[in-house]
Amino acid sequence: MAMYFGVCLAACSITDGKLALDFSAQQIQDAIAPKFPVENCPLPLTCLKLQNPQVSLPEGADRIQLAFASTVTLLQQPLTGTVVVSAKPRYQGSTGEIFLDDSQIQDVQLTGVPQRNLDLIKQYGAPLMQQALQRSPIYSFKNAQAEKIARMGIADVKVQGGKLRVVLDPALSQAPR
Repeated sequence: MAMYFGVCLAACSITDGKLALDFSAQQIQDAIAPKFPVENCPLPLTCLKLQNPQVSLPEGADRIQLAFASTVTLLQQPLTGTVVVSAKPRYQGSTGEIFLDDSQIQDVQLTGVPQRNLDLIKQYGAPLMQQALQRSPIYSFKNAQAEKIARMGIADVKVQGGKLRVVLDPALSQAPR
């Protein structure tokens, strides 16, 4: 991952005795881009391929928004377009990673597909999207510097003020591993 402690220092703040690390949409995009394309084929002759993620952190939203170039293959017929998804960030302390949960398809645009079919794709594509996003963390506190940060005690991970904010609480600190 390309997010290093030194980069974070410029985006740190202290509020109520807690340190907050802010990550921009570009930092998140740089971290997740190498993980794509991903393809999920849950049923015979049915696949969803996502590539070229574009991350945004909409002001006032508590969710990360991702727009993907996509290919939906139904009965061996590929349909290309875009899928826009939003998801909530979640920190998993046991692995030191941030994942995306509760994904919701916000918009689907596929060339030549009528709206009624797009609504069905949204409905049935949501579980596929959730599976694709849950497999891979968007950030990992795995290198030595990041592990030191994680041991400080991560109290919360949320989208706030157009940034992904990781709130550290010294009261939650862990002993060195």
